[in-house]
Amino acid sequence: MNTTIIRVATLALALGAAIPNSAIAATPTPIPGGANQIKGISGTLASTLFNGSLRFKKFVLRKSTPDEQTADPGSTALTLTYIVLNGMNKQAYGGVSASMADADGVVINGHPLGVYGAYFSLVPGAGAKGTLLFELPPGFTPVKILIVPPDGVALRINLKPSDLPAAPVATPSPSPSP
Repeated sequence: MNTTIIRVATLALALGAAIPNSAIAATPTPIPGGANQIKGISGTLASTLFNGSLRFKKFVLRKSTPDEQTADPGSTALTLTYIVLNGMNKQAYGGVSASMADADGVVINGHPLGVYGAYFSLVPGAGAKGTLLFELPPGFTPVKILIVPPDGVALRINLKPSDLPAAPVATPSPSPSP
């Protein structure tokens, strides 16, 4: 504690003044983020993001094809493709995990396309394509994608409404003929 504050407080008490506890105690600095916040960098789908070891670029978010995945009725199947490049002078390998979050912080986890859809093994300077799949329940509007590579330095991709594929338009069923 600052000795100047203690001396002033002692002098004030000696003169009969009342000192509130808030004047003596230091105000704690709030810790940014929540519990278990991970280190990361932010950008958009148009960004090239370098986390100190891996470079991610050419993000494309689109509706999934039937060969990739089929969503449950009312849900939306999305595919995120990207290129990952090794930015180190040693081999890089591992897989990425990903999730999408809405404005309330509700998270939907993604999964790779096939066994190796998000796995890479890269010599220095080499690149690989990655594919991640998401199934969004009805009414879920993502505002962020979180990608966590093996080194733990996350990529936070902020989404704009224009980044999202158009929602399917419900077509009315034709009425039966009399």
